[in-house]
Amino acid sequence: MFQPSPVVAEVYQPPSEEARRLLRGAAWLTSPKAGTSGLPARLALQLLIAPMTQLTFFSFDLQAFLFMVFHRRRLAVLGHALFMTTENLFIMAWLRGTTIATTSIGTWDGGLLHPLLLLTWYGRVAFVARLRGWLAVTVPMLALLYWASGPLAVLCRQSWHVSPAWGVVASALFVALSHGAEHLLPPRTIHPFRWTRLRDYVYAPELGLGTRVLRLLHVAAITVIGTAAEAWASLRLMHYNWLMIMMRLGYAPQRYAELQSWTERAWASGQPALDFVGSGGGTFLTAQEPVSSE
Repeated sequence: MFQPSPVVAEVYQPPSEEARRLLRGAAWLTSPKAGTSGLPARLALQLLIAPMTQLTFFSFDLQAFLFMVFHRRRLAVLGHALFMTTENLFIMAWLRGTTIATTSIGTWDGGLLHPLLLLTWYGRVAFVARLRGWLAVTVPMLALLYWASGPLAVLCRQSWHVSPAWGVVASALFVALSHGAEHLLPPRTIHPFRWTRLRDYVYAPELGLGTRVLRLLHVAAITVIGTAAEAWASLRLMHYNWLMIMMRLGYAPQRYAELQSWTERAWASGQPALDFVGSGGGTFLTAQEPVSSE
């Protein structure tokens, strides 16, 4: 079930069929032997950190679990809720300058394509997760963002004389920086298997000046990689911010209690898993089936 790992691993919820297909079809990346593999896999792991999460589109349990694992402090919660939303808003404004079709009922601009694609994606996630109320909130939110993207596009191009694309980059950067409040860096950033305290990595008293400078540069590189990762994550996860607000207000209490239980249990172990709902840090699953929670 698990690749060899120095961290004790446990699965709380079996992986989705989508995740299992990824294990079978891209094991070189999602299940490299003993946490190592060829050069392409090593480079991809450095860029993706958690390929199982980055490359699953409809696996609600995994996405919601990791969303709660990664966003515990207020700055991270607020930073993600705000700037994931602004990133998608700026994407719509950026695409407003392109025309994708002209019909008898009017012109369809590129900015409209983005919310329609998101609605299709988010709608399927909500439908499979049996959270219809989530979808009911998502529809007007996407409509509101599309409406706001028109004035924003005009403001950027005519008043500020900048491309809305800069807003996309800035939003992704602010999302990445909001993780600084979490104090812990996930596996595969510093340690291949364990969550690591940022302060211990950079400011350990036994470090020499040269080593400390190199580690600070490493953290800067992680921030750049994290910005690119958050740019993609904002597309996948924007609507999870809305779901968490809804759940805190009383929506789907049993599902919320289950997610909280998984998250608390994982953090009690000290090493929440990256690739599955459970504990085990950077431990990789194997492609063997079935994967049980025992």
